[in-house]
Amino acid sequence: MLNDKQLKAFELEISTFGNIPISSINCGIGCIYCKVHTDPILKRYPPIPEISLEDLYLGFKYVDNNSKYLRLGAGVLVAPHTDPYLHPLIYDFIKHTSAYFPKKMITTVTTGSYIEESRLDSLNSIANFGIDLSLVTMQEQREIIVPNATRERINTLLRFAPLNKVTLMFTGDLDVLKRDLDLLYSLNIDTRTKEILVRRIEYTGFSQSKLNSIAYRSISKYEDCVRYLNENHPDVIFTVPILKDAFRGGNNEYFIQADERISIQKNRIDKEHNSFFDILCSESGYEYFREDFKSYDNVQVHLIKNKLYGGSVTVAGLLNHSDIISQFKPQLANSVIVLPYEMYNHEKCDITGNSIAELEKIFNSEIWVI
Repeated sequence: MLNDKQLKAFELEISTFGNIPISSINCGIGCIYCKVHTDPILKRYPPIPEISLEDLYLGFKYVDNNSKYLRLGAGVLVAPHTDPYLHPLIYDFIKHTSAYFPKKMITTVTTGSYIEESRLDSLNSIANFGIDLSLVTMQEQREIIVPNATRERINTLLRFAPLNKVTLMFTGDLDVLKRDLDLLYSLNIDTRTKEILVRRIEYTGFSQSKLNSIAYRSISKYEDCVRYLNENHPDVIFTVPILKDAFRGGNNEYFIQADERISIQKNRIDKEHNSFFDILCSESGYEYFREDFKSYDNVQVHLIKNKLYGGSVTVAGLLNHSDIISQFKPQLANSVIVLPYEMYNHEKCDITGNSIAELEKIFNSEIWVI
C-alpha cells in the first residue's frame, strides 16, 4: 500500500511523464549511464514498493486520456533504476493495462534482461502492447556499457518478442553502428517495429566516470553519425541534441515542434504591443529561437546553461530555477518572461521542486509557460 508521500510521487510521475512506476527494486544491470545513485534530484522522491493490482488501477485515473502511449515500469524521476520485468505481476499488469486502455499503445522500457522467454507467445497475443528495447549495442562495448546484460536472451527477444521500438546508442564508432544496424535489418526489425532509434550518449555532472569517455566520443562524432544515417538509413530516427540544420532528417519532429511553439509565442506577443519579452532557452534551442526572433525589437532571447546538471545536458525540461536566477539578468523591469513548458510538472514545479510562483516573486514579472 502506498503511503501519502509515495502516492504523491506516484501521481506526479504518471501525470507528468505518462509512466506508471511499479517498483523501486534496483535492477542490478549496472548500466554506466544510470545516475540513480549519484543524482541528488532523484533523492527527493521516496522509493515505491512493489505495487498491487489495486494500486495499478488507482494509477489509471492519473493517465492523460489524450496521450497515445502509456509506459509501465521505470519512471523518469520516480523509481527510475528498476526494470519492469522484475515485478512478479508484470505480465498481469500488461494484460490489465492493455485491456483498460485499448486505444493506447502500452509499452515497457527495458534492457530485456529479465523477460521470460516462455512469456513471449502471451505478450505477442496482445495487440496494443510492444516492448521498447534498450538494445544499446550488440558489439564489443556492450558489456562495458551494460555489464550484466544477457546476450543470448536479447538475441531471442530480437527474433521473437513484440517490439515497439529498438534503441541503439552511438558509441562514437561508425563501424559499430553499422554492424548493429546490419544485425537489426537482417532480422527485419525495421518492418517489425514502429521505429529504430539512435541516441547520442549524454553525460552530466553526476554521471559515473566510466561514462564520460564514451560520451565524449559519441558527442564529438555525432554529426558524422547523423550524416551517415541520413544518407544510408533515412528511415532510422535519431535524437536531436541541438536545433541546427546538421541534425535535420530522419524525423524532424523536434524542428516541427519548435516551429509550432515559435508560432504560438509570436501570436501572443503580437497582441501585446506595449510589452517587452525575455524568452529563456536551453542550449538545445537558443540559436534557433534567437534567429527567428531577431526582427522583433521587443523580444530578447537568452541562453540559460545547465549549471545544475552540467555535462552535455541541453534539453528544455532540465532548465531549473537556480540556473535561471544565477544567469538571467532582465534589462527592463516588469518584462514578460517566457519559459518552455517542459521545465514544469503538472503542479507547476521545476525539477528541483520549486514553484513557478518563486520566479514571479523574484523577478516581479509575469511569466508565460509555452
